[in-house]
Amino acid sequence: MASGEAPPEITDSVRQQASDLGWEDGLIDRALAQGHALQVILGALQTNVGGAQAKAFLDQERSNPSLDWMTAPTEWGVRGTPSDAEMGLQIGDVMVGSYGEIPDVWTNRTEIARGSHPAEGQEDMGYTIFEKAIVWTDSAPSLYERAIRDRWAAATDLGWRSLEALPDEIERAICQLLTEQSERAYAEATVLGRWLPEISYGFVEVKLFLGSVIYDLGRHAEAFRKRALANGGGLGLQAPSHFIRGAIEARTFPELMAYLFVQDSTLLTLFGAAQDFAQNQLERDLYRFVAADRERIMEYQIDRLSSFLEKLPDRRAEQNRYLRKAEVRLAREWRDAAVSEPLALLLGGGEQGLAAGGAALTQLRRRQIEEYLAHLESAGFTRERLHSGLAAYLEGEPGA
Repeated sequence: MASGEAPPEITDSVRQQASDLGWEDGLIDRALAQGHALQVILGALQTNVGGAQAKAFLDQERSNPSLDWMTAPTEWGVRGTPSDAEMGLQIGDVMVGSYGEIPDVWTNRTEIARGSHPAEGQEDMGYTIFEKAIVWTDSAPSLYERAIRDRWAAATDLGWRSLEALPDEIERAICQLLTEQSERAYAEATVLGRWLPEISYGFVEVKLFLGSVIYDLGRHAEAFRKRALANGGGLGLQAPSHFIRGAIEARTFPELMAYLFVQDSTLLTLFGAAQDFAQNQLERDLYRFVAADRERIMEYQIDRLSSFLEKLPDRRAEQNRYLRKAEVRLAREWRDAAVSEPLALLLGGGEQGLAAGGAALTQLRRRQIEEYLAHLESAGFTRERLHSGLAAYLEGEPGA
């Protein structure tokens, strides 16, 4: 009922009908005062809504709005200003005042948005990661924005109609390589997805970035699978799962990140060098897109590890143990014929060039190890003793 409007007239017959249904005196007037139209009230009477039910319905409503929420003691008058005209308003641009303060330990166990005022009685959401040093990097906001800006679609950004038939041995090698890589991307996305709910909402920028990583990895799995099935080939042998099994079994986020650091680094190098074994423009574009996505992932890995070691220097020895475990599993997988031989065949140009391709693969593995160690150095971490199965590549021989 609009302010200043006369209340509708309630006839005696309507009041008698309400009384017969057990509506207490004044209940109709109360319903009108709470804003219910006469037609709604008449409808309730016609459908024989009892007095107790009608009263219970009105009791659960507030007759007058309190507007208490308008007095929440949060910082007000904040204006986020785009710092980059091309990028627009970014997450980092609204990390101002109290909203940009990231505590070293986040104490709220609910899903409260950082900076909002807590409400009483909210439920524990089951988070287990509350220390900033475990997950945080100052680059997370910009990494997220770049991931959103640079997204690509496998269906439309790759020239599928340009594919032409390849020699059978080459097509089989490509399909085996991409069967493996599709499985690796999917598995990494899955294991990260399991950990995302563990990170408390106070570190929302990290959660957003890791969400974009999971999306990127899912797109990689999609694109690799499509290429394997788009040119007269098919999927190959299942990839070994020793490495990802270790990541799945990680008991803590730092252990998981150590495993993924090894894989993310070596795969970044692999796709960065993929122009050496790409067979056509579609594959060159695909590997270039994937390498760009993995550069962001690696940037987070390096920044997170650097910050982690700065805040928790006593955990360096622990990191060495985790990295060694990951290196052992990686070396084992690199020795697998289904992992090494397709790459050697592609690098050598076919079965006749397998010997030359094997030598080229050894050089690629050496580069992967060198860049992995360089990534660790960028994070301020020197590997105490590289696992022998990987160290052998630095001497020009596959690991034993």
